[in-house]
Amino acid sequence: MLWTSRLVSQTGQGALLYAMLILVVDLSDRSIFNSLFVLCAIVPSIVFGLAAGVVVDAVPRRSLLTILNGFRFAFMLFIVAGTEPSLGGVFATTLGIWVIHQFYSPGEASLLATLVPPNRYTTAQSLFNLAVTISQAVGMVLIAPVLLLAGGPRLVFAFSGLLFLIAGAMTWLLPSVDSVRRRQVRQRRTLRDTLGEGWRFARGDRQTFEAIMDDILVSIGMSALIVIVPFYLERVLGTSKENTVFVFAPAALGLVLGLRVAPLLGRVIGERMSATASLFIFAICVASLGFVDQALEFFTGALRLPLDRIGEQLSISPLILVAMLISIPAGFASAVVNVAARSILLSRTPEHVRGQVIATQGLLGNLGALIPTLLAGIATDLFGAKPIAVAIALAIMLVALAAHMWGKRSAAPIETASLA
Repeated sequence: MLWTSRLVSQTGQGALLYAMLILVVDLSDRSIFNSLFVLCAIVPSIVFGLAAGVVVDAVPRRSLLTILNGFRFAFMLFIVAGTEPSLGGVFATTLGIWVIHQFYSPGEASLLATLVPPNRYTTAQSLFNLAVTISQAVGMVLIAPVLLLAGGPRLVFAFSGLLFLIAGAMTWLLPSVDSVRRRQVRQRRTLRDTLGEGWRFARGDRQTFEAIMDDILVSIGMSALIVIVPFYLERVLGTSKENTVFVFAPAALGLVLGLRVAPLLGRVIGERMSATASLFIFAICVASLGFVDQALEFFTGALRLPLDRIGEQLSISPLILVAMLISIPAGFASAVVNVAARSILLSRTPEHVRGQVIATQGLLGNLGALIPTLLAGIATDLFGAKPIAVAIALAIMLVALAAHMWGKRSAAPIETASLA
């Protein structure tokens, strides 16, 4: 039931955000507004992230998810009844949806860890992520474009609201597991100490710290790519920005494969190695977008792949085919990183701070993405999309090496891990 509610709610949110992104592109012609759109997902995490973790660990999670889905539904009713969409209205709506998400996401992840035994965390997280992949394919690739053509943004908003209502009913039908969860009695602490509890645990456990950093770096890379991709399609691949979903649709194949293989990789080489190695594979794929012409020569020359012939038959540029091929291992690597890193986090985090640690990860990821996301849009206008793709990849690799070295030197072992 939890998996199905995630599938339904993420389908609604994916369709909604796709419609919002298209509105931003239609209502403006500067990449800086794309950066601002992504920042609407980042700012709520910075403002509400730590407080959301405290709330998730303090209140019944089933009731919290149900109420938040009700807020989403009410929000959709409000904007459907409003005036024609404007750029300011799009940003306000996007901010509202992501504020709700700051409380919903850690609550959902914490509830998963409560319902599933620890020895099945990796498989459960893989299936949990698969729900997001399916929802993105259904909501963003299939439903949202069709509804935009058929009835415009309001039809997408109404559809998303209906899905949020259904997801709320499903979360209400979940078993009540909070009765067995009781926080330990503690001494009175300051608000600052309470909000920093998730960070202190994550910083004190080396494996958790490294897993969080790997996942954060992939998220930062994805946020920066979202900004430059529409202009990459127009200025490098020579196709319309409306074809973004089509060009990078093969990444879904890599995502699904990564989700299925991640549990096996965790058993064979360990979850820590899976996360770190996949992070570097992801960075290499991002850098390859900056060398798409050289990659085409390699595929057609060294590997003798008939991309020119395939492109003629499908009426697709060979450069687009190369980008589609690169997106497959990129999707695979990002899926493995997320599954392995989240499994480490869930298994090593005590339940009474689990929501706070998850919220801390989201906060750190969005803080880290704040400046790169802003700079990506500005730098793309100044230097072009290909150099920025390479710069994003190099930054991911360098920060990953620095974070792992810092973690080795300064992280103290934690003896209170939940599996100890």
